[in-house]
Amino acid sequence: PPPPPPPPPFSRRRRHTRSYLKSRGLGDVYKRQQELQLETMMAFYAVLAAQGRLGQANMLLSLAEQGYQTVADRVDAGKVSPVQKLRASVELNMTRNAFEIAQRQLIQARHGLSSLWGDSEPSFDIVTGDFDKLQELPSWEEIQVAFAENPDVKRWETELISKSANLDLERANSIPDVTLAFGVRTYQETNDNAFVAGLEFPMPLFDRNQGGRRAAQAEVTQSVYQRDAAIARLSSDLQSSYQRLLASHHQARTIKQDIMPAAEQANEAAQIGYREGKFDFLDALDAQRTLFEVKAQYIDAFSTYHEARLNVMRMTGRIDPLSMF
Repeated sequence: PPPPPPPPPFSRRRRHTRSYLKSRGLGDVYKRQQELQLETMMAFYAVLAAQGRLGQANMLLSLAEQGYQTVADRVDAGKVSPVQKLRASVELNMTRNAFEIAQRQLIQARHGLSSLWGDSEPSFDIVTGDFDKLQELPSWEEIQVAFAENPDVKRWETELISKSANLDLERANSIPDVTLAFGVRTYQETNDNAFVAGLEFPMPLFDRNQGGRRAAQAEVTQSVYQRDAAIARLSSDLQSSYQRLLASHHQARTIKQDIMPAAEQANEAAQIGYREGKFDFLDALDAQRTLFEVKAQYIDAFSTYHEARLNVMRMTGRIDPLSMF
């Protein structure tokens, strides 16, 4: 019988494709993990902020109710115009509306967080965390070094490696594969067995794969241009995000270290003055209301800070709850 046919030559293109798809797939999985971590951390801080806003709204509602009752008593006693009671009523209704909005926002934030682990209804009542903790910010130079870990940046590295490997493959395809075949042959006349070998070497007289090489080179060139444009855009976005982080960090620190203590001192002085008869109740109430407004700004400032911080973490590939910024 004739020798068995030689096995098909190993496909270099198939091996290259499998390697590229594997590395691209791992990159996509890593990016999705990073995105999920980011969504969870953002949702967590959103719940913290919503809890704080609801607490502030509840205290403001209590103050508004006290203020309304005080004005109503003074109107009934004929000490102030009924218009004052109407104004207090409008303020009370607005405060109640704000309280109801804060309640709905907290419900929405809790559902948003629980949905990330597949629960249609939250299985928790409150969350706890360092909402008003400010981290030391890294320098711009440190941010630029970490920028290389951005999954979108690393994807272009994988893309270029793939395109370059494909170019090498097309160049290699211009050199024909040598096919070796081995087998055993039996001669029926003498009943003898013999080992046989075959060698196949195609001669590419007309097709040297010029078209494939030119196409692969064009893909490499195009990928380089696309990578440079994408990285320039990402770098610009990172710089803008870093500036927002600096601004929000400064604002949160200023409110925490300067504005909040001053508002607390003013409120304490007003309360002491009211107890000593130097101020009336409405003056003391205004001082408390101002303090709570500052606290609301405090919550907003830290919420903006955490959003900016997490965005910079995302762009540097450092989605880590224990990150130093």
